Amino acid sequence: MSIRYTDYVRMKTGQYQSVGKFGEDIYVFEMLTGITDTSEFHQISKQEFDSFEVWSEEAPEYPKTYEILARPVLCSGYLGKAYLDPSLLRDM
Repeated sequence: MSIRYTDYVRMKTGQYQSVGKFGEDIYVFEMLTGITDTSEFHQISKQEFDSFEVWSEEAPEYPKTYEILARPVLCSGYLGKAYLDPSLLRDM
């Protein structure tokens, strides 16, 4: 499996974040980070993907967003992290 972060298909957007897919069955949360808004991708479930509009707006603490950000970064636009690490994929 050789998936690059540029293979991401954005399907729903929010402020500084989005959800989408790699391939047919890897759902991910994209967060823009750093001064250059570099993408980082965290795996999410299909249910989390479907309910993105709800949990992405859960102010003031955004608990679901922080739960997802605590998961491993599958790949990103940062040097050395361009390719998805399949060992980090979880059965969701």
